[in-house]
Amino acid sequence: MADVDDYDETDDNDVDDSRSEETKQDTEERLRKEADVAEAESLTVTAKQQKRASLEDEIAAFLAKGGKITEVPADESAND
Repeated sequence: MADVDDYDETDDNDVDDSRSEETKQDTEERLRKEADVAEAESLTVTAKQQKRASLEDEIAAFLAKGGKITEVPADESAND
């Protein structure tokens, strides 16, 4: 008796590229956020103070070059 497979033999690489690419981007963003959180949780108080000082210096340099910071109001629906 012949073996019969009732499954689609399409290659997994035949997935819709736009959907596949979107998933890759979402995955990369999630991994980047997780790495940022892990790094922040692992920093000592001194390291955090140094990061804050560095950020303040970068902001001061940005503003000195004519850059502007626009405050965006919090969107309550984004927190749901």
